[in-house]
Amino acid sequence: MIVFATLLALVILLPPLISAMGFAHTALRAYVVALAGGYGLGKNANAAVAKRPVAKRTQREEPAWDFYLRGQAWRDILHAHGAGLRATREAIAKRAKDIHAKHFADLSGQKWIGAFQYFGMALGLVLAFCALLAAGVGAGVLLAVLLALSYVALYLLRLVDAAMLRIRGITMTCKTCGHRVTEVLYGCPGCKTLHGDVRPGRHGMTHRRCNCGKAFPSMMVLMWFVKPEDKPTLWCPGHRSGEEPHELSGHTGETGEIVLPVFGAPSAGKTQLITVLIIAVEAMVTRSGGEFSYADAQSRKEADKARSTLIATSRTEKTAPARQSGVAPPACSVLVSPRRGARKLVHVFDAAGEIFSKPKEIQELEYFRNARTYIFVIDPTSIKPVWEEFDAAEQQELDSRRARQEPHVTFSETVTTMTNMGVDLGRIRLAVAVSKADLIKRLLTDVDTGDSDAIKAWLEGLGQGNIVRRMGSTFKEVTFFLTSALTDDHHDAHPSVETFTEQTLADEGLRL
Repeated sequence: MIVFATLLALVILLPPLISAMGFAHTALRAYVVALAGGYGLGKNANAAVAKRPVAKRTQREEPAWDFYLRGQAWRDILHAHGAGLRATREAIAKRAKDIHAKHFADLSGQKWIGAFQYFGMALGLVLAFCALLAAGVGAGVLLAVLLALSYVALYLLRLVDAAMLRIRGITMTCKTCGHRVTEVLYGCPGCKTLHGDVRPGRHGMTHRRCNCGKAFPSMMVLMWFVKPEDKPTLWCPGHRSGEEPHELSGHTGETGEIVLPVFGAPSAGKTQLITVLIIAVEAMVTRSGGEFSYADAQSRKEADKARSTLIATSRTEKTAPARQSGVAPPACSVLVSPRRGARKLVHVFDAAGEIFSKPKEIQELEYFRNARTYIFVIDPTSIKPVWEEFDAAEQQELDSRRARQEPHVTFSETVTTMTNMGVDLGRIRLAVAVSKADLIKRLLTDVDTGDSDAIKAWLEGLGQGNIVRRMGSTFKEVTFFLTSALTDDHHDAHPSVETFTEQTLADEGLRL
């Protein structure tokens, strides 16, 4: 009896089961073929069109192609599986239509066979669904693992990038506005389009591909190894409302930097000292077998102009008190590669002396926050006892180019404003450059002009004791220099400026 029942069950169930397996194969084949086509494989390739990035960055979109696992992969999955489902639905409709035409629409058809085939078709769909579900779960797990690994790699790459910059002491200061740049913009080396948030992430792990098709590194450490033509330009995003981005100096982010703010009263000799300082840096570096270059075309242009004016007239043009980009002109930025030691990017910031009596404008000089050394320039002819040593004819000759404001006014206003801005001046060195030493030679006969303590004592003897004491109590370290910002017949810097430059930069870790 049991054997008979088994045979009867086989006779009843076997045809639908065979039909089910055949239809499951048909449905799976239709799904897989369409799925492959959706991924761009096979004769009927129909891959999804990649989402083209915007032409210009917005607050939400970047002009860069998405990293595959973070964007296009999901669009491809939806497109390919959508094609598979449509193909399966068409296969189901075709099979159902064939069964109906053969066994139900035709009067001579055998309806019971059609019913068995419908049953087999339903059973085949269950089998196909189970197979697809198992494959889908496996694919989903694999994709989830790949995505998780990509996130781990993403944050590891970010960590490595940040750690390498910190270990090498690399920071980025905008030469135009003076801000410390933490969210730098990248200019595509191909089409120059600006990109933001360029780091391992949505738009690439180690490289980003611009809308124009040009790829460039998304990690600062990789910038050290790419060819110049493949290196993006770096930009400060601008920190004032409506302000346009500023291009950063060349080699920013690739090497450590030194920020040197120079301040003093109007006509104290700041610009002339900076001009001769740059001449001195170039001469000392090349003399010792190192390399010197300007970090950008603007720095070269302004330095050459100031040098030519100095050589022709023994003076430099007065610094303009304001510019469109802020209250001070951009820094003069130079790249210094000494024969021994690490390469450094040196930014020397100048500002019109009129600014240093206006706290609101001083607050805009953000570069003071980023510096470890300040340079304070004192015009000795602005000190009353010194000025009184000149006769009437000399005073008349010098009157138009001397600082009228006494040193303590500029110094006190600047130091007070920096303190109110939250700058810890106790961590900062102060280099005090007494300028125009060539004009007061006769007053220095009893002064050791190369000794900081002797110069300090000389200033105290001229009634500057209060300001000297405040310098000592405010700053980490104070060094005094007597300088003559002039060039000789060979257009080389005066030895006093070379001494000043050498020691000031040595304190910053750059030995010329």
